[in-house]
Formats: sequence, structure tokens, C-alpha cells
Amino acid sequence: MKLLEGIKIIDFTRLLPGPVATHLLAQMGAEVIKIENPHRIDYARTSGKQVDGASLLFHQLNHNKVLKSMDYASEAGKAEVIELIRGADALIEQFRPGAMAAWGLDYEAIKKIRPDIVYVSLTGYGQQGDYASEAGHDFNYLAYAGVMSLLKDEKGKPCVPDTQFADIGGAYMAVMALQAALLRKGLSGEGSHVDVSLCDAVLPFIAVPYSFQAAGWDYRHFNVINGKIAANYAAYQCSDGKWLSVAALELKFWNTLCEALEKPEWKRDNQLALMNIAFPKAEVEALFKTQTRDEWVVQLKGKDVCVAPILELEELEGSDYHRQRKTFEAFETEGGTPLRTVGLPFRVDDQE
Repeated sequence: MKLLEGIKIIDFTRLLPGPVATHLLAQMGAEVIKIENPHRIDYARTSGKQVDGASLLFHQLNHNKVLKSMDYASEAGKAEVIELIRGADALIEQFRPGAMAAWGLDYEAIKKIRPDIVYVSLTGYGQQGDYASEAGHDFNYLAYAGVMSLLKDEKGKPCVPDTQFADIGGAYMAVMALQAALLRKGLSGEGSHVDVSLCDAVLPFIAVPYSFQAAGWDYRHFNVINGKIAANYAAYQCSDGKWLSVAALELKFWNTLCEALEKPEWKRDNQLALMNIAFPKAEVEALFKTQTRDEWVVQLKGKDVCVAPILELEELEGSDYHRQRKTFEAFETEGGTPLRTVGLPFRVDDQE
């Protein structure tokens, strides 16, 4: 894709959030130059199975970037980096506040040599305040953002997710912010220092429960999309032990599902009647256990009922949906090993 063709971005990020962001930008056509200090390599290089000198994760997130090793803490290395920045449109860094300043590469220093630079700082808690220099990881950001309070089991214990919502949400926010700053630069000629907090970036995930809380309602009892309190929005296990997601939130979808299941007696005319305290959910659970997950998928496909299989990771690339959407893309390492990564999550009809 060539949406960002001609845009050059200097990338000082490591691990997951920043590399995901710059991977997306490179997928959109930007030239991304990833700078690694040989004394501060990207820890993702050693995270997991090694292929051609780096982990699969590192290859998946950095295969489409120009990789350069430069000791920017030295005078010679810093001079090389400065020359790269002179010809760049944007820079993104992921160190704690103050780190780039210690190397003379902070925004105030860089804008003296490139006044219109778009400079993105991606950190856990932002650039200012008492929390700015606090150490943290995804779990901590979800905790401060209130998201962890929504991810609890039946006993009220927070369930740590198996994926990084704040890191990935922060990556998307960094891309959005960088592109917005580039638009401003194109209109006004002015650069920007953009402060992206991973903790702040995850806050939009609480939109619905926060609205209940703001209204004085207990979201634990009114948030029908939490999968716990309503029969029409829940996960159901099938006879093979696999699961279906039923998200028939609106009554029209639920009642259509009841028809498809040949259970007209389950139809209702108001949402409250589908709450677990009022609806015989155990009957729904029993019915879904009479067939395998894939048998239910075939039976309900095209019925307009908001039902989908809960795919395991090993099923993704072979699923009809992902094959049709081409959501995974092939690439090769510099050593010639063929691998696959997650493709750009949108399409533009006149571009590959």
C-alpha cells in the first residue's frame, strides 16, 4: 500500500507498542528506519523461537523496516542519527521521559535542526505528572484505566488477559496521532511534539460501562455486553468442547436466532426478560451442547443472528473469514526464511 509513500519515519521503539505502530506505518508505505543502539537492542529480538538471528516476533514486526545499528550515545553515532533525522518527516521514541534528552535527541534539540519534525513520544503514563517516570507494563496500564475491573471471573478475581490491550491500543493511538500531526504539518508547516500514553490510550475501551457509572447505575448489573448477565450475549460451549460467541444484542437478532434454533418459546419482547435472573439460560447451554461448534456455524451461517465461532489461534489462518479477507501476509527474512505476519487491518480499493 502506498498511502504514506514519501514519508520517512525514524523509529527508536522497542518491544511491542512502538514496533506495532511503525509496522503499520510501514505497511501503509512509509519508509521506516529503525535505530537500535548495539548496547540497547530491541528485547523482542530474543523473545521466543529464533529464526535467522532473531525471534519470530521481531521479524513479524520489523521485516518491512530499514534496520540500523547506531550507538547514539557516542558522538559519532549521534552525528549519524542527526543526519538521518534531517531528512525525516517524523520520529517516534518509546523511552521513559528524559532518556532522549540525556542523549541530546529530545524534541527541543531535534526541532533546532528540523523545525517541522513530528516527534511522537510513546510511554506508559505520559510526559508530565507524578506518574511519568513510573515503570509499568500492559497489566498496570489496564489496571489504572479501569479495564481490569471489568475483566473478572465469577468470584470477582481480575483475569489477566493473554494479550496486550494497552500496548496495541497505544500503537493504534500513536499511528493516529502521528498521522494527525503530519496533516497539521502539511497544512501549516509546523511540527509537533505528540505525547501518547498507553494508559490513556486504553480508556476508550471503557466507554459503555463508564456511561452507566456516570448515570449512577451499577455497570455490574446493567452492562449486558459483559457476557455474564444476559442469555443473548454470552459464550456457549458445544459438544466438542469448543465455543460459540452469541452476541444477539438487539431483540430482532435474538428472536431470529430463536427461530433458527426452532425455539420460538425463547423469544422475548424486552431486553430485561433476557437477563439471567429471568431467562432459562441453562436450556440454551444444554441445546448448544448437542452439536459441535462447526455444526452450529454451518446451521446458522447466513441467518442474521450474530453468532460466530470462537477460533483458537491455530485455527485463524485456515478459517474462511481470514482467507477471504487475506488478513495474514507472507514475507521473507533477510536470510530467505518464509514467514507470515498480520496484515494491514484495512483496505483501500485502488491499492494493493
